[in-house]
Amino acid sequence: MLLATIAIGTTLAPLNSTMIAVALPEIQSAFGVSVTSTAWLVTLYLVAMAVGQPIGGRLGDLYGRRTMYLIGLSGFAIASLGCVFAPNLLWLIVFRTLQALAGALTFPNGAAMVRDAVPMERRGMAFGIIGLAAATAAASGPPLGGALVHAFGWPAIFWANVPVIGIAILLGLRTLPRHILARSVRSRFDLLGTALFAMSLSAMISIPTLLRLEQAGFAFIAGIVSVVMGWQFVRHELGITAPVVDMRLFRQPHFAAACASICLSNLVMYTTLLAIPLFLERVADRGIQESGFALAALSAFAAICGPLGGRWSDRRGRWLPAVAGGAILFAGTALLATGAGITGIGVIVVALAIMGLGLGMSGAPVQTAAVEAVPDAGTGSAAGIFSTARYMGSVVGSTILAMAFVQPRDAENSGRYIGLFVILAMVALAGIMVNSRIADRRAPAPA
Repeated sequence: MLLATIAIGTTLAPLNSTMIAVALPEIQSAFGVSVTSTAWLVTLYLVAMAVGQPIGGRLGDLYGRRTMYLIGLSGFAIASLGCVFAPNLLWLIVFRTLQALAGALTFPNGAAMVRDAVPMERRGMAFGIIGLAAATAAASGPPLGGALVHAFGWPAIFWANVPVIGIAILLGLRTLPRHILARSVRSRFDLLGTALFAMSLSAMISIPTLLRLEQAGFAFIAGIVSVVMGWQFVRHELGITAPVVDMRLFRQPHFAAACASICLSNLVMYTTLLAIPLFLERVADRGIQESGFALAALSAFAAICGPLGGRWSDRRGRWLPAVAGGAILFAGTALLATGAGITGIGVIVVALAIMGLGLGMSGAPVQTAAVEAVPDAGTGSAAGIFSTARYMGSVVGSTILAMAFVQPRDAENSGRYIGLFVILAMVALAGIMVNSRIADRRAPAPA
């Protein structure tokens, strides 16, 4: 019952991040706005989720993970109702951003409670199940959203959250463990660090959007702002005793490797998800349905293999399935780079399925290793930082894609895609080496 409660909460964010895609055209018509304007519903949601995860985890460490998790669920429901009754696009963007900030409270604190409540010998499987739920939610977002919008209009995608959250809150009040706070953990919240972190990350995440809008000058300025604010943020965090993002956690080599691993693997996955539809439609002359079928192979295998990878890590330790998953991901990206020069779609589908297998196999052991590498008092912060590293992979992947296809005609150049997929294969190869550092090779399997 505990896993079911946490799974519901942690699936809200990925479900809502993909479900809105099919509602954007109707929102444009309802408010009489442009495509560029509605794009901020997606961009700011990503910014808020990335910025909010470490903050949400830190708040859980300070004031209780169960408390912050339930506040996150309640906030998500209230923000969803705000979206339903938003009078214009500006208010819809505001409530959509609040939705993401509330969701940022659930994931890190849910992960921390899994570590607290689930024995080590079953922890990998637990994270695998939660990963399966999140992947399934993200994959089901477009078809579910399409059905709701077709039947009831765009507000239905936000209405649908309310009864689900109500069930999750009732379950949470009964099943979520209470977090006993140590006196040393109680301290003042780091407002300056939060502001610096938000400015640096927001500037970084805006770069792909600015590049897609052909605003290279503003993208360059955003890059400078991100670097300057990021440098000030790191200096500030290292100089205080209770930082919002504890940079000292990266002194734990296993934690640092786990964060690097999820960043690299998400870079590969997200870039592939964005590039494959373009490649199949512009180069291979395939339809949207065929693109969806091809990407379903990646999503399905990643979701199915998540619990399997978690179970394997419970039996054999975190190192072996993480490295094996990384090697399988590299094999899939290498086949994708080779198959991009072949007109048939079959090789592409097989390559994507292999990539999904690798992503699913390594996901749970890497996440489990991340939360196990730090002391219990910092588990929420660690889970939040780990999740933000995942988003950073998506941001870097979006930037790479935007730079690869600056001009519209670039999307019809098969050589560009082959070069892009070769780069992804090199990233996946580096991921194998990173995965080998998430845990000691000879560490005993959980008892």
